[in-house]
Amino acid sequence: MELLFDDEWIDRKAGVRRVHGPVNKEPEPILKSEMPWETAGIGGTSVIFDREEGMFKLWYRSTVVETVVRKYQGFVGSSERETGTRRVFLCYAESKDGISWTRPSLGICEFQGNRDNNILRELGFEGDGVFFNVIKDPQDPDSARRYRALGFDTSAASSVRGVEPGARGVCVCYSRDGFHWEEPKLIMSTNDVTDSDCVLAQRDAITHKWIGYFRPRTHPKRRFIGYSESADFDHWTHPRMLLTPDSEDDPWTEFYGLTVACVGRWRIGCLWVMHNNPDYSPMTIELVYSRDGRNYHRAMPRVQFLPLGSEGSPDSRMITTFALIERDKEFLLYYHGTNQEHGSDRSKNGTGGMQMPKGQVEGEGRKSILGVARILGRNFCGLQAEVDGVVETKWLSNYGEAGVQAYVQKEKDGWIKAEILDQYGNVIPGWDASACSAREDADGRLGFYWGREDLVGGSGQISDKQGRVGHIVKLRFHLHKATLYAFQVGEEDSMPPYV
Repeated sequence: MELLFDDEWIDRKAGVRRVHGPVNKEPEPILKSEMPWETAGIGGTSVIFDREEGMFKLWYRSTVVETVVRKYQGFVGSSERETGTRRVFLCYAESKDGISWTRPSLGICEFQGNRDNNILRELGFEGDGVFFNVIKDPQDPDSARRYRALGFDTSAASSVRGVEPGARGVCVCYSRDGFHWEEPKLIMSTNDVTDSDCVLAQRDAITHKWIGYFRPRTHPKRRFIGYSESADFDHWTHPRMLLTPDSEDDPWTEFYGLTVACVGRWRIGCLWVMHNNPDYSPMTIELVYSRDGRNYHRAMPRVQFLPLGSEGSPDSRMITTFALIERDKEFLLYYHGTNQEHGSDRSKNGTGGMQMPKGQVEGEGRKSILGVARILGRNFCGLQAEVDGVVETKWLSNYGEAGVQAYVQKEKDGWIKAEILDQYGNVIPGWDASACSAREDADGRLGFYWGREDLVGGSGQISDKQGRVGHIVKLRFHLHKATLYAFQVGEEDSMPPYV
């Protein structure tokens, strides 16, 4: 299936423009701060779909401020004073559909004298942590390492030469069941990286290695996306540069993180774009893609893919994504949003410590959300005809009996028709637009047919006009108030092996 992030397989187009597909945010968050250990807020860390158990699993942070009355002995006498103790927990939730979530009672960690909760452990601080990326590897022969976590943390154990325990950097830890975790171990120091927000949730299909999108250390600090590999999850290569702002980006632009999912042979990602401006420093999301898993491109640079919310909403200033998971006929995109900006570590002359934007106080009136958005089919990026348009492909190889298929979105009075062209660029008799109809398949894609509906997908058949579809063809799509997101002819990966 060729996805239309670019014109790699497009020969001619007219009357169309490239657009993002609709990304529809669910109106309600996936979790609200409802439990006593969540009163000061919750934040996203990691979500996976466990295929063995058919269950979505979420590891998240919760925060509570407990009021403690302490006695103070002064020069004159004793007094009592209320102090707020901020506590942070790692918690667990699960879901059958990825939309409605429950908090199972785990009985692991005590909170206010009770173990009837979903708390896994108490964390030392509220910022980054090793549980930013939780992965399940059912193929690992060591059952104690089936669940693994990786993130930027502080560890009492270190495998980095010359770095003492207690240092900060990339840490890993392992678990047999996802509930009881070993203590984190430092595997990369801040000499090499400044953060490790994102890891591919499965081994690379070609190299069988783990992929990490770590931020390399630079001086002065400038954030961009690096690419690291590991065969065992404990030893990672020094990150090479993968994605960095270009000459058309604003000078304040930096790349903060990259959430990536495998979609067939494609890698599709959400790029966290930090606008490191002292006056205005939001975090926005752009769409990126890769055909080979090694080279990534921005589909529509400087255009938001998952838009910030309206002014005053909980995701109006910052969005970070933490999972893109395919479910049935759609993708679920999980994100964390806040109504406060990241803050800038650049002053007007390009240096300076972290500072909040003018008029904004950190923590004041803070709102946040753990949300999910839906993306239908393969409708990430496509070519849209506001009225009438034509999209013609390059020469394609047609193997198998799957026929012509496409992912399309139409307006109420919109339509799309396809034609099959021969090796000379002529429409094959009987396979023209006037004879074309389409039917939606079970997974949301359109299957085209010409003449008889029972021959939907019938590539290789002889038409009523004695036209025959060969192995080398072109496709020409006619669109009216419709958007074409992806197309395919024949069966995917059905080309016979070269001898």
